[in-house]
Amino acid sequence: MSRAVQIFCASCGLAMLLLLFGGLVAAGWVPPVAPSESAETVASRFVENANGIRVGMILILFGATCTVPFGGLLAAHMKQIEGRFSPLTYVQIACTASGLLVIALPALVFVVAAYRPGRDPQLLLLLSDLGWISFIMNGGALMLQTLSFGTAVLLDRRVDAPFPRWLGYFGLWAAFCFLPAFVLVFFTTGPFAWNGLLSFWLAAALFGGWFLVCGAMLIRAASRPLRSTPVADPVAVP
Repeated sequence: MSRAVQIFCASCGLAMLLLLFGGLVAAGWVPPVAPSESAETVASRFVENANGIRVGMILILFGATCTVPFGGLLAAHMKQIEGRFSPLTYVQIACTASGLLVIALPALVFVVAAYRPGRDPQLLLLLSDLGWISFIMNGGALMLQTLSFGTAVLLDRRVDAPFPRWLGYFGLWAAFCFLPAFVLVFFTTGPFAWNGLLSFWLAAALFGGWFLVCGAMLIRAASRPLRSTPVADPVAVP
């Protein structure tokens, strides 16, 4: 694979972050809509900023597309690590495809709500709930993505391994920090609500941090030729 292609794929992860968070800003959703807001308040957001929400969701849809070349490059590196028998590589590929959907589908729900902002406020509240819950509570694919790549990095026994071991541990830790989002359906306020410290802000920081760090490491790895030399097994001392 050429260096230019690798850098392009790695840069797609960084572009995804810009488009995703840029879309949230354009929609006026930083900080996010609170789940405790009334139907009238939620409806007024869609009425007052319908075009901003539409533009923001278009940006997020393009951002979701950028996850595919990024995940493809991760899978290619993982294939080099695992060799012919490579279950973690296929996990990464499947999670990349799932990640595209779990980002794109909530954005489409929000677009539907913003398409006709004059709907009954209760319907807009329903669409808002559907969009936010599916957007925040979708960490399963991302958890497996970070876990599979992190595990592969830690199992890499090549002398010229392109990724430091701390990157593997960072992926495992990031996956663990996505867990609070799975309980957001029990809360409308507090740190576990979809706009809370643990469900949104911690997950967003780790999500963005993982893509940012991995993107930088992938760009660095693109300039390093790999010989796929395994580490020699230690000789047993009698």
